[in-house]
Amino acid sequence: MYVLGINGWDKGVHDSSASLFYQGKLLAAAEEERFIRRKKAFDTPPFHSIAYCLHEAGITADDIDYIALGWDVTKLEVEYGGKHGLTSKDIMGRVFPRHIFSRKKDPELHIYPHHQAHAAGAYYSSGFEEAAILVVDGSGEEESITIAKGEKGKIDYIEVYPLESSLGIFYEGLSKYIGLGRFREGKTMGLSSYGAWDGDVPLIVNQYDENKRTYHQILKDWIMYFHKKFGEKVNSANYYYDSKQAKLCDELDALSYKHVAAFGQKALEKNLIYLAKRALELTGCSRICLSGGVGLNCVGNRELLELEEVKDIFIQPAASDAGTSLGAGALLSKELGFEVTLSKDHVYSGPNFSDGDIKNLLEQYKIKYEFFETGINEAAVQLLKKGKVGARFAGRMEFGPRALGNRSILANPQSENMLQKVNDIKEREQWRPLAPSISAENQALAIKEETASPYMLLNATIHESSRELLQAVTHIDGSTRPQIVDKETNLSYWELIQCFYEETGIPAVLNTSFNIGNEPIVCSPKDAIRSFFSSELDFLILNHFFIKK
Repeated sequence: MYVLGINGWDKGVHDSSASLFYQGKLLAAAEEERFIRRKKAFDTPPFHSIAYCLHEAGITADDIDYIALGWDVTKLEVEYGGKHGLTSKDIMGRVFPRHIFSRKKDPELHIYPHHQAHAAGAYYSSGFEEAAILVVDGSGEEESITIAKGEKGKIDYIEVYPLESSLGIFYEGLSKYIGLGRFREGKTMGLSSYGAWDGDVPLIVNQYDENKRTYHQILKDWIMYFHKKFGEKVNSANYYYDSKQAKLCDELDALSYKHVAAFGQKALEKNLIYLAKRALELTGCSRICLSGGVGLNCVGNRELLELEEVKDIFIQPAASDAGTSLGAGALLSKELGFEVTLSKDHVYSGPNFSDGDIKNLLEQYKIKYEFFETGINEAAVQLLKKGKVGARFAGRMEFGPRALGNRSILANPQSENMLQKVNDIKEREQWRPLAPSISAENQALAIKEETASPYMLLNATIHESSRELLQAVTHIDGSTRPQIVDKETNLSYWELIQCFYEETGIPAVLNTSFNIGNEPIVCSPKDAIRSFFSSELDFLILNHFFIKK
């Protein structure tokens, strides 16, 4: 029995995605942005992602028995000025249209509230039998925070918080005030480490308003709050026309807002700690599953794990709205009576490409290459040792915002100058940190903490004795956002990291997502080739093919 999970609508939705389950087992999952090459895929049903899922499973639209939506789109439609009373036929025509997905019958449609889909995505991928579940984001249909309990495969929803309590809206307002803008909250988090804040911060999650405000009213109020607290600011960006790129560019003086960012980060952490303790109290659990966009704040996540009451934490790798297609599909599969447990490597659920496909493309473009049956990792390591920067495109694409080795840019983390070099290549601000991939065997050599994330979702501290070896991935405060790689999850990438360690004594490689400028992470070999030749990357791995400039 096939269940297709979907996040996507033609208004009011971002991080459009699709996930496919068969008898409770995840077969495929991908984000629409990777196919259409437009970040976040705003207001776009995931037609390409659905088509990929069908292709991966080798089935047609007629084989889909159920569709599970990770938003109550009937409420979204009304909120964004559409008609009331959408029927299943109306909805199916928007997310699974017959003119694209030809079929003789329609699947049965199930709609789940947004936060229920978030909660399921976190719980069923955690491996925990019993856990508190915390969903924290900008907003669901009417709520901003949900506390639930997962026990023996069943989820009970215990407490919800209104939009006025939204930590996501607060942090978005902070990012907008600084000048970084919406969906740049990760930049704000990185900026906060440069600043300091020793004063009080507000407890946001206990704010309620009898006169209900909309998302945009609350956002506007938070921006005004920052103006009053930190002063009216002029536009801190310097705009100029770049004739070589033929576009208007801006240079933002973000560092001047480092203490504002530190204030906001401290406030976020205070409120997350309050919520975590509340969730543990209400559920009687010592483990937490976390999802929602705020769950991508790896600094706050570490603060939760350090709480005395918390035994363990799991953050859904696709904690953003993309993960709700996964959660909705898992939730419906469970309701249909199937056992749903997502393995640790479920994050590698995107498209894969054969050597034959890649070879045909390289020869079509007349690109010179070397083919390695074995030894391609060793070839890459020799160039990394010399300070070259390369990209690795191999295996299935990652699901979620982090590149975890299969669509990654790699470099030697020993050189302090490598931070600037890689940020230049990626067209990123120079104050933004980069992260390491560390083999499980070398975790203790690189970082102080015993628990770290295979998905780059927990902050950690670089050992002082290792900082000279890991200068390019050590942030201003000595922290980093590591990916811990083990053999079982990604053997070929683990072998590259280990080979680099054996050759250099450096217990990590620098890993950042394979995308240039404001593009999404590369999806296809064609994307990879275009990004490689339009950047200052030195070499490219495409499965077993090796390309050098």
